[in-house]
Amino acid sequence: MILSDLAKNAMLQSIANMLNTGTNATLSIYIGTTLAVELAMKNPVEASVSNGILTFNTPFEAVAIESGVPTGAKLRDSAGILIADFDVGTELTLDKDKIYMGGYVGLSSLAISI
Repeated sequence: MILSDLAKNAMLQSIANMLNTGTNATLSIYIGTTLAVELAMKNPVEASVSNGILTFNTPFEAVAIESGVPTGAKLRDSAGILIADFDVGTELTLDKDKIYMGGYVGLSSLAISI
C-alpha cells in the first residue's frame, strides 16, 4: 500500500490533535530505563504537517534529574497515554550528547514521518 501525502498528513494531524488536547503533552528522555528529564511540549505541538512529515515545535528546556548518555524518549499526551517511542540521536536530536544532573536539556529537532 502506498499512501498519498494527503492521507499521510491526515494521519499525522490526528496524532498532533491527540497531543494538543488538554494540558501539555510530555517528552520523557531516558538513560537506559531511568528517567533523566521531562520536557513539556508546546501547544500546539506541530510546527508543520506536510509531505507526510509532522515537525514538532521545540519545547522549552528543562532541568535533568539524572546524568548519562540519553538513549530513548517517550512522547505522552496530557493524560499520560504513550503515543510514540523514539531513539535519541536517530529519531530525535537533543542539544547535548550527554545529560548532566542539574543541567538544562533542550530538544533540537523532532519529526515523525510516514
